[in-house]
Amino acid sequence: MKFKREKESRLVLILAGSFVLALLCETAAAQLPPLPTGDRNFPKALIPVVEAEYAFAEYSIAHGMKDAFLRFAAPDGVIIRRAPVNAIELWTKTTPAPTGRLSWYPIFADVSHAGDLGYTTGPWEFRDKPDDKDASGNGHFITLWRKQSDGAWKYEFDMGVSHAAPASRETALTYPASARVAAEKNKAADDVDASRASLLDAERALSKDASAKGSAKAFLAHADEAVRLYRQNSFPLVGIESARKALDGKTDVLTWHATKAFVARSGDLGYVYGTYESNAKAADADLAEQGNYMRIWKRHGGKWRVVLEVATPIPPPPKQ
Repeated sequence: MKFKREKESRLVLILAGSFVLALLCETAAAQLPPLPTGDRNFPKALIPVVEAEYAFAEYSIAHGMKDAFLRFAAPDGVIIRRAPVNAIELWTKTTPAPTGRLSWYPIFADVSHAGDLGYTTGPWEFRDKPDDKDASGNGHFITLWRKQSDGAWKYEFDMGVSHAAPASRETALTYPASARVAAEKNKAADDVDASRASLLDAERALSKDASAKGSAKAFLAHADEAVRLYRQNSFPLVGIESARKALDGKTDVLTWHATKAFVARSGDLGYVYGTYESNAKAADADLAEQGNYMRIWKRHGGKWRVVLEVATPIPPPPKQ
């Protein structure tokens, strides 16, 4: 009888735990806009990318930031602190785990023709305490996702910017028309090494133009019509005309140093991350800036164009 009661007690605890987990997942899902992948018109190749981001966000709400960032990181996944760092190594050493609540969801996504590399971006907000009514921080994130050898999607690069709280909530998830290209029709692998080399050539050309013409003109000359531009303390700029208006009159020159470049198997989507620095003169030392950046490039008709750029300055070291 004692064994039976203990068995029944364990069963009750298991059921109770399952109920709590389901309730947590339900709560997390309720805080995110509806997942649009059930729409028959939604690009099939994009579904796993968007579902991975939603699962990542829901897990963070239900289980905390540390567990989420560890669970969904690729072995070589990178996040930005003062410099690029391995996500798993950093979060493993993060003790105690943060108790605040970070929530987010995608409003734009894209995927390579090979269906092996994709990215998502959207708003995030942070609450010091999970039950706080108002967020203490807001911004936009960018996540690069790569399909792993076992078929799972993991993030291999995560970066974002902070800005003021938005006046209204963005909810619609959009994507470029090219995302409708079915991955099954593009299984032929491109020469990845050649594609990576050509991407780095495009990156170097932009950096060279920045030195000769200024960063604003160089960016606009290499940007896609639908480009997204992210800067710290500013809302994202979407579209070449929005970027042009925001950059009008800016004459600063930034020097870009690429650290790594990654390209999809189909050779149509890739990204580069690295560091940048201003060329401020000694007299303008207070205006000098160093930071980290990431650019997502897309190749149309053999030519690489920037579809997203994010750059954030390195914050001052913490006070001792």
